[in-house]
Amino acid sequence: MTDRRRLGLVLCLAPTAAAMLAASPGVLAGADDWAQCGPGYVLPARPAVERDPGDPDAAYINADEVDATEGGITILTGDVDVARGPEQIRADKVTYDEPGQIIDAEGDVKYWNDEGIYVTGTRGRAELQVDRTVMENANYLVIEAHARGDAQRVELTGRDLMNVRNATYTTCNPGSADWILVAKEIRLDKSTNIGSARNVWVKFKNVPIFYSPFLTFPLSDERKSGFLVPSAGVSGTRGVEATIPYYFNIAPNYDATLALRPMSNRGVQMQAEGRYLQRWGEGLLGVEYLPNDSEIDDDRAALHFQHLGTFAQRWTANVDVNWVSDSDYFEDLGTELAVTSRTFLERRGDLTYAGDGWWGLARVQDYQTLDDTLAPASRPYERLPQLFAATSLRERNRRINLGATAEFVSFDRDASVTGNRVDLRPFVTYPVRTAGTFFVPRAVLRYTQYDLDNVAAGADDSPSRLIPTFSLDGGAFLERPFRFADRALIQTLEPRAYYLFTPFDGQDDQPVFDTGQYTFSFAQLFRDDRFAGADRVGDANQLTLALTSRFLRPDGDELFRASIGQIRHFSDRKVTLPGAARDTTNASDLVAEVAANLAQRWRVLGAVLWNSNDDITNRSTVSLRYQPDPRRVLNLSYRFVRDVAEQTDFSFAWPIARNWRAVGRFNYALDLETDLETFAGIEYESCCWGLRLVGRRYLSNTEGEHTNAIFLQLELKGLTGVGGASAFLERNIPGYRNEF
Repeated sequence: MTDRRRLGLVLCLAPTAAAMLAASPGVLAGADDWAQCGPGYVLPARPAVERDPGDPDAAYINADEVDATEGGITILTGDVDVARGPEQIRADKVTYDEPGQIIDAEGDVKYWNDEGIYVTGTRGRAELQVDRTVMENANYLVIEAHARGDAQRVELTGRDLMNVRNATYTTCNPGSADWILVAKEIRLDKSTNIGSARNVWVKFKNVPIFYSPFLTFPLSDERKSGFLVPSAGVSGTRGVEATIPYYFNIAPNYDATLALRPMSNRGVQMQAEGRYLQRWGEGLLGVEYLPNDSEIDDDRAALHFQHLGTFAQRWTANVDVNWVSDSDYFEDLGTELAVTSRTFLERRGDLTYAGDGWWGLARVQDYQTLDDTLAPASRPYERLPQLFAATSLRERNRRINLGATAEFVSFDRDASVTGNRVDLRPFVTYPVRTAGTFFVPRAVLRYTQYDLDNVAAGADDSPSRLIPTFSLDGGAFLERPFRFADRALIQTLEPRAYYLFTPFDGQDDQPVFDTGQYTFSFAQLFRDDRFAGADRVGDANQLTLALTSRFLRPDGDELFRASIGQIRHFSDRKVTLPGAARDTTNASDLVAEVAANLAQRWRVLGAVLWNSNDDITNRSTVSLRYQPDPRRVLNLSYRFVRDVAEQTDFSFAWPIARNWRAVGRFNYALDLETDLETFAGIEYESCCWGLRLVGRRYLSNTEGEHTNAIFLQLELKGLTGVGGASAFLERNIPGYRNEF
C-alpha cells in the first residue's frame, strides 16, 4: 500500500523496557549548561507526533509514504518519525519488521531519548525485544555530562548504558575540541555516573599527552575514583617535581587519596590521605614517606591525624597528632612559608563533656620541637594531663549570678622546673540591663596552688596565692535614624566605662608554665587580666573609657564602625613576667579601630595604638579589599609593630582578557628589606579546560634563605578533579575563588 498523503499510523509493538524521550520540541533539559563559554547549544527540535496517552507501549509513526508488504514488513520513506514512549527516531527511510520487532533506519538518522542523549548517524537499528538501539557512523551528545563525540558505532541498551566503538569523547562545546579522548571503546553508564575507556589516548590541542590501556572518568559532579589534577613545578631545593594523585571513592562516608611526588633532587615521595565521616565523628589520616632522600641519604616521613566527633551523648573527642622524621623536613620538602617556618608540631587529644549548666575538658598535649637550637627552657611544656571545668549557666538579669572555673595541669619538660598546678576561680555578678543601658558589677576570687619538682635549692616547692578581683562594667546604646545619599540608615553611639581593681600580690616565687601577656588591642581594654594563663595575675587599679559608633542598615547590617578607647592607670603595674620591666605609665596606648563596608565592593579595616606620652605609634594595621564580583579582588595591607616587624602585603586576582585572569602576591618585610612571599601567575579557563601557571619565590627558613619554584596545573573538565595550585591561591589571596 502506498499513500502520498501524510499519515498518522499507529503500530502496536511488543512491550519493551526502554523508556525514551517524549519531550516537546525545543532545548533539551540540561542544554543550557553548554553556555559556560558562549551561547547555549540548542538541539534540533524534535518533530511532533500525536500520541494516545492511554497506550504508553504503542509506537507512533509519521511518514510521507508507507508501503506494507507481505510477511509483516513495512517500508516508510520521506521524513519518517518513529516514537514510542520517550524515544524518537527520524530518518529518510525506515523498515519495520513486525515479527522480529526490529526497526531499521537509513539516510539522515536522528535519535533522541529522555536521558539527555542525542545521536545522529547514517544507519540505525532498534531491536525492541532486547531494548537495544545501534547507530553507525554516528555523532553523539550526552547533555547532562556536557559530553559529545563521534564513533564508528553507538549502542544504547536500556535507559542507562551507552557503548561507543572507535570513538572520541570531550566536554568541550560543539565546534571546539581543545581536549579530546580517543579510544577503541568507551562505555557511559548513567546508573553509576561513570564513564570508562579502553586503549585510550588523551589529546590536548591535538597533541597526545597521556595514554592508558584503561581509564575512568565522571559523568556528573558526584565523587568517583580516578586521577585528580596533577601539578608540576621547579624548585631550588627539590628540583623538577610533580605530584600525581589518585582518588578512591570508597564509600559515601569514606575516601582516600594516594599520590606520587617525584623530585629530581630528592627522589620519589609517596603520599596517602584517608578521610572518614561517621555518626560518631569525622577525621583524616595523612602519611608521607620519602625513601632514601638522595640529598641526605636517609629515609624521611611525616604523619598527620585529625579527629573530631561525638561518640556518646554529651561527649566530644578532638584529636590532632603531627609528627615528622627530622627537624628539616618542612624546610626541605614543604612548599609554603607557613609550613617551612614551623618551630613546633602539636600532638593533642581532648575529651569534652557538656553537663547541665557546666562543661569539662580533659587534655593531653605535647610538642615536637623542629628547631634544635632552642634551649630546653625555650620549649613549650607538655600537659600530661590538663583537666578543666567551668559553669555555663544562663545569665539572669537583676539577679545574683554565680559561676566558677577550675583547672588542674601536670606540666613536664626536660631540664626545667616541673610539677602540678591547681587554679580555682569562683565569681559572682549582678547584671542590670535595660534596652539601652547595662551595668555589671563582678567579683572574682582566684586561688592557685603549685606542687613543684626540680626547684632551686631553698626555693618553695609548693607556692600558692589567693587574689580577689573586682570590676564594674557599664555603658549605653544610643541610636538615631538619618539619611545619607537617599538611604535610610541608623547611627549608634555606644559609650562604655570599665573599672578594674586587683591588689598586688608578689608572684616571683611561682614558675611560668604557660603564661604570656596578651597583645594589646581594643578587646584588651575590657579584660580582667593582662596575662593569658594562670601563672600570673596582674595587679590593677584602672579605668577604661571607650566609645563606639556604627552606621547600620535598617535590617541591622553594619556599614561602618569606629571605636576608640584608653586605660587610665591609678597605680604602677608591679607583677611582671621574668625579665620584663614594671609598667609605670599612667595611661595605656590610645587604641582606635575602623571597619567599613562601602558600596558592597570595598572593605576597609584599620587599627592603631598610639603612645600619647611619647607621641609615637607602637602598632598599626590597615587593610583594604576591593571585590566588585567573585572573579575580581584586590587586597592591600600594611602592618607595623615597633621594634618587631613592618610589612606590606599586596595580592590580587583580576581578569585581563576573555577567559584569562592574572593572580599574584607581594609580601615584603620593610624592616628586614626582603620579600617574604612573592608569586605571579596566570589562569585560563574555558568551559572544558583550565590552566594555571605560577612562579613563586618565598622565604624557606629562619636564616633568610629563599626558594624559587614554578608550578603548572592543567585541568581537563569532566576528565579530572580539582586540586594543586587552586588551594594554594585560596590560602594566599583573601577573597580568591576557584572557578575551575
